[in-house]
Amino acid sequence: MYSAIVLLSLGMAVAVASGSLADHAELITSRNLAVNRAERAAGAFVDGCGSRGCDLSTVNTTRLDGTILAGCVSQAGGSPVLRVEARIPWSPRVFTGLTPAVGTVAIDLGGMGVPATAVLAPC
Repeated sequence: MYSAIVLLSLGMAVAVASGSLADHAELITSRNLAVNRAERAAGAFVDGCGSRGCDLSTVNTTRLDGTILAGCVSQAGGSPVLRVEARIPWSPRVFTGLTPAVGTVAIDLGGMGVPATAVLAPC
C-alpha cells in the first residue's frame, strides 16, 4: 500500500513538472514571436512614414491569428520614440496565469517624429 502511494505521488509530480516545462517553453517561444512581430510592425510603420505617409494600421491592429498590435509615441530625451507592443494569445496547460505573451519594442523616430505624432496617440 505504501509503495503504491509513493509511486502515484511520484507520477503526479512528474506530470506536473513536465506540464510546467512545456508551458514555460511555449511562453518563451510566444514572447520571442511577440517581440519579432512588434519589431516588424515598427519597421513597417517607419518605412511607410518615409515614403507615403504614416499608416496607423501597421501598428494598431488585431491580426487574424489573434495577435494584438498597439503603437504609441512618447518623448525620450527630447526626441519622439515609437513604442509598439504585441500581445499573442496562447493556452497554457498548467499555469493559466501566464497568458498572454507580450513583446515591446521602442524605436527612436528622429526626423520622422512630426508625421508619426500626428497619426499616433501619445503613450
